[in-house]
Amino acid sequence: MIALVAEILAVKSPTFEEQDVQAFVKNYLADLTFDRILEEKDSLIFVCPFKEGKKHISLVGHTDVVPAHFDPYFEDDQLHGSGASDMKAAVAVFMHVLKHHPELQEKYNLSFIAYTREEGTAIHDNGLYSLIEAFPEYFDSVDLAILGEPTNNTIQIGCVGSIHVHVKITGKAAHSARPWNGENALYKAIPFIQGIEKIKEKKQTLFGVDFFDVLEITESQSDPGRTTIPENWTCNLNYRFAPTQTLEEAEETLKQTLLGLGLEEGQFRIHDAVFPGEVINSDLFKTVTTNLNAPIEAKQAWTDVAQMTKCGIPAFNFGPGLTEQAHKPNEYIRVTDIDHYLEKLLKI
Repeated sequence: MIALVAEILAVKSPTFEEQDVQAFVKNYLADLTFDRILEEKDSLIFVCPFKEGKKHISLVGHTDVVPAHFDPYFEDDQLHGSGASDMKAAVAVFMHVLKHHPELQEKYNLSFIAYTREEGTAIHDNGLYSLIEAFPEYFDSVDLAILGEPTNNTIQIGCVGSIHVHVKITGKAAHSARPWNGENALYKAIPFIQGIEKIKEKKQTLFGVDFFDVLEITESQSDPGRTTIPENWTCNLNYRFAPTQTLEEAEETLKQTLLGLGLEEGQFRIHDAVFPGEVINSDLFKTVTTNLNAPIEAKQAWTDVAQMTKCGIPAFNFGPGLTEQAHKPNEYIRVTDIDHYLEKLLKI
């Protein structure tokens, strides 16, 4: 299995260029019998032969990666490679399970989703979104989804929603030798920046785990010019919010926060937003998470658990990858964590 992880890491798969890795997945599973293989815009669903009366579990992973490609290599217990932790190792384990562990198919109906375009894309470009749009009847049949996002082999339930807001504060341009003729937009922005800095994280406890609502400035620019007082200052704000709010409620919360900091409605606009992932606590969800016997935490990030739960499917994040290694230029995963992950997964 570790050799398989190294093999898939050797295949380049930046976002929007996943054709080779998807062909690798198809080729590896080519000698297996499936009820159906569904494909949409390079994303794939492999549906194992179904048996009446068994619950349907979907193993879900994306094949695109963030770091620039480099040849995988071993260093003691570490396997380095682009996407090693996020999340090709989990994808490889799912492939290995389908091919070498038929006993799991005696217990459940299984399927495997290998999808594209997850990293940094808008929701409508996301490969899982394309599959949901194309094959709603398949998703209606899923009783539980396990997403192999990096979780350090813990179970991470739900996920936070995310809203990006563009803010613009306007002054008046002038020559820097005569600043009294203008109004420095950056100076005007300082009270707003300080106001954002004073907003601390807000803990939200749900199903016994702690999510945090956070608001941060992630990008900041003022008009360029070494000898010019900037007329405009802009920033990007990112609001992450627990699944205690709907997307619409969170947008209203954010709007009232910005108005309270002295902005007017014309000074900000939402330009990207995704809903949070709920926690759907079904009997199967309880059984599988109990059988995994792993710590349960909140997912303080956005993942495609949100898309699954929006379809009404109980879902959680569970992967061997190290969260702190995701997107690192020399990304790695621990070999022992991969072995431990397979051992856990076979107990579901």
